[in-house]
Amino acid sequence: MPPADQSHPFATFPVAGKGLRPYFTPGLTSDNYTTFSGGQMATPVPYYANEHDDLIDSRAAARELVNYTVLKFITTAMSCPFDVSKTLLQVQYMPHEDAEVVASKSSSSSDEHDQHKEYNEAEFSEEEDDENDDFYGTGDTTMNTAASFNHDDPEFKQHMDVDASGYVIRKSVYDDATRPSYQLKSLDAGVWQGIGRLMKQPHEGWRALFKGQYTNWLFEIAHLFFQPTLEGVLNDVFDLYDDTIPLVHLDRVGPNLATLVGSNLIVGFLLSPLELIRTRLVVQSSSPLYRKYRGPLHALKTILAEEGGLRGLYLSSHHLIPTILYHTITPLLQNTTPLIIDRLFKISANDSPFLYSLAELGLNTLEVVITLPLDTIRKRMQCQIRSRVPGKKRFAPVVALRPVPYTGVMDACYRIVKEEGGRRKKGKKRGLLTGMGLRGLYQGFGMQCSSNVILFVLHAINGVEDDYEDF
Repeated sequence: MPPADQSHPFATFPVAGKGLRPYFTPGLTSDNYTTFSGGQMATPVPYYANEHDDLIDSRAAARELVNYTVLKFITTAMSCPFDVSKTLLQVQYMPHEDAEVVASKSSSSSDEHDQHKEYNEAEFSEEEDDENDDFYGTGDTTMNTAASFNHDDPEFKQHMDVDASGYVIRKSVYDDATRPSYQLKSLDAGVWQGIGRLMKQPHEGWRALFKGQYTNWLFEIAHLFFQPTLEGVLNDVFDLYDDTIPLVHLDRVGPNLATLVGSNLIVGFLLSPLELIRTRLVVQSSSPLYRKYRGPLHALKTILAEEGGLRGLYLSSHHLIPTILYHTITPLLQNTTPLIIDRLFKISANDSPFLYSLAELGLNTLEVVITLPLDTIRKRMQCQIRSRVPGKKRFAPVVALRPVPYTGVMDACYRIVKEEGGRRKKGKKRGLLTGMGLRGLYQGFGMQCSSNVILFVLHAINGVEDDYEDF
């Protein structure tokens, strides 16, 4: 056979195992063939191979997503007992005895009277009688109603001040004689005490340590999906750098930081009903006689029906402003920490891992100092139910709440600083931490600082191991 004409555009080339065949170029944009270089033709890639690779990638991504959601559920379950106890510490009312706010005897105390009235009507309604039947396993509702009262309680053996309607007025949250049977004594020894009290409290037990865990997990997963997506959309709209690039590697961090904080704020606001529901599920009593919400869906339905629908759920003043402040300040502080360490302190994580971890510990502690009081105020205002439907069961908290509601964020901060700080006898000199109420604003501070210290130690050990391996 004569040699092939190399000048011809369709010259033939020898192919191993195939002899001679005409060379054909189907086009540079074809998915069936790859480009070639060096005068040799590359191996063609069939169309179905790309589809197979995409299918493998999709399955791997789905598997990773499932693994992450399961891992997140486990981690939230492990931290839930501590979060429940911390929430109870934050919302409980622990005033000085000479500054305690109590319900008034006068008729102007309509809010407290309405609470007692609603409790009385709901407790003896037909719907509640049905629940009592199921709880006690008997059809005698009279016996069930009588069983809910303890006539050996000191409340029935001594004179008690009552209001105009005949309801007993609780003079102090420290008075065990008038403390409801479903309510814990004041928690004044930290998170571990709260866990122990819940374990021993009737109708609470170990299950109470996981109240709101499913709602918290749902919030975390939804926030993980929506926040990065919204941030990417905002970056595309304003033609900014890819959101996957860390802020510390950007020359101008302002625009990207704004979209990051803005996306956290929007998503946090949209998902704020889940936080509201979780707080109320944690704070309410677990007793079937006093439990107002049976679960997350029932809580959402009840809140929409009793507190003004979606407008009341999102735009009520005692819920909107704390939500905006918390979901703006928290991501701002969290995402500026690496910037401050790198550009202000001039510390590199690669060159000085120990100093970097130490600086990170200090800034994380400062973040707790700033955000914990705001989180405390936010949770306290989430427990305030101002719009009520007559005849419905009242909200029965497992810890004592302030009998008079807060009117706003500044009012809550002022009242906590002025009134709280732990039990102190009348006439005793006030100190800086107790008398100024800083303890009331920083319930759970020790637990969060301990977790930060543990992370610092782990990072420091990891850095020492890396240095030893390099050596």
